Amino acid sequence: MGRATAPPLNIDKMAKKGHFFSWTGYAAQKLVSATVEDAAKQDIVLTFTDIRPFRDAVFGDFTTTGTVKTVDSVTLDYAAKTVTVHVTVAFANGNPINCVYDPPIKGATITIPVTNNVV
Repeated sequence: MGRATAPPLNIDKMAKKGHFFSWTGYAAQKLVSATVEDAAKQDIVLTFTDIRPFRDAVFGDFTTTGTVKTVDSVTLDYAAKTVTVHVTVAFANGNPINCVYDPPIKGATITIPVTNNVV
């Protein structure tokens, strides 16, 4: 899994044309799933129908709440349409998890509830 080149999505151009990008609306409409699986207890996998808006995201843009962990990397997989947020310490069964994305340039911070499938 690595970073690949995504087709351009110019949020600034959209705003100039009267199309206002909303991270809250994007998460509500484009999020397919948000999970932590038993096989990868340190990875929050966010699956969207399109991940292009995250093309400039870095690990410092993400935090966790519920069970606070340190985020140390973010991987975008354009083929699988996933954003994988890797934390330094694994999640355990029963840990409540929220993934928080604070975009550096535009938009409101979004909090995504994550399903914990750790056994």
